[in-house]
Amino acid sequence: MPVISNTSPLLNLAIIDQLDLLRQQFGEILIPKAVLEELRVEEMLPGSDHLREALVAGWLQVRKVNNPSLVQLLLHILHFSNIFNFCRVAIL
Repeated sequence: MPVISNTSPLLNLAIIDQLDLLRQQFGEILIPKAVLEELRVEEMLPGSDHLREALVAGWLQVRKVNNPSLVQLLLHILHFSNIFNFCRVAIL
């Protein structure tokens, strides 16, 4: 079953040469163009070679966002969720 990913898990796993764990677990990983831009795969950065290989192999795919307003809503929710978690940790 394909999953959608943001930059952090892709980049961090690619840097430690473990990007294939995502393919093994989920098969197909979908990313929006914005994530591809953040990954900067065209540059010679740590992990970028693994990301390029995944794109060429086809299990990491760039997809167009079909519902930008839903993305904005989710970003808004995640933003407040992160603030809540930060405050909760700060209180502990």
